[in-house]
Amino acid sequence: MTEDTVAVANETPVVETRTVKNFRHNPDVENFYRFVHENGLRRESKMIFDAVLKTIQSSGRRKGSRKK
Repeated sequence: MTEDTVAVANETPVVETRTVKNFRHNPDVENFYRFVHENGLRRESKMIFDAVLKTIQSSGRRKGSRKK
């Protein structure tokens, strides 16, 4: 990827929608996936995602355990 390509990619307008189906089309997420692929970091990124998911799930359990 050249600097010109990055500059063009950064100048395109982005409509942010927060749905589960299209989060992968977010330019930041696409760049993250590209970075992981180009640098061979699949194992490390999976470990990070697993840790984040575990944290999110444990915080959800604490919220759900409250009595109404």
